[in-house]
Amino acid sequence: MAGTRRRRLEQPREVVLQAAMDAIAENGLARLTMAGLGERIGISGGHVAYYFGSKEQLLVETLRWSEHLLGERRRALVEDHERSVPARLAAYVDLYLPERRGDPRWTLWLEVWTRSLGDREVLAASVDIEAPWVGDLRELVAGHADPDGFVLRLHGLLDGFATRIVTGAPGPSRAEMVRLAVDFAVREDRTGRCDDHTDR
Repeated sequence: MAGTRRRRLEQPREVVLQAAMDAIAENGLARLTMAGLGERIGISGGHVAYYFGSKEQLLVETLRWSEHLLGERRRALVEDHERSVPARLAAYVDLYLPERRGDPRWTLWLEVWTRSLGDREVLAASVDIEAPWVGDLRELVAGHADPDGFVLRLHGLLDGFATRIVTGAPGPSRAEMVRLAVDFAVREDRTGRCDDHTDR
């Protein structure tokens, strides 16, 4: 009995984080509780709270972990210099946006943004989690006359589209929003170039 309890309490954080993502994918955020999450992986809700401190911290760390998983794919596409900048921008847009209504990663983003209104630590964490996306996109469009402005404009567009996709708002399909965002990104990059860069 003691040995079983000890093994359960040594569950790696990744097991808890994956369980949180799975629970969100299956039932949404409203039904995610520390007790329910603990039951899902065979530990107490109190021990989940011990690992993460609060539900806010659990949500932030789950989002951070989820985004970290995408980091390798994002870096690979940014560094793939055999592909043109427009092709890499298209891949970036597709990777950034939710896959479907209720996408658990973007469900987390919406919740973290909402909670950041009353919690500066959550706000700071969300900025920190987004920073690798910002840095990689800025690197991708380094030859633009205003790369920071480019990142701000494209991410503003993508976040708006992402909200529509994840909430299932009526209107254009995900494929159409990807196309619109890619068209914008490629046109913005082309017209804003200030170098002789030929990686087109």
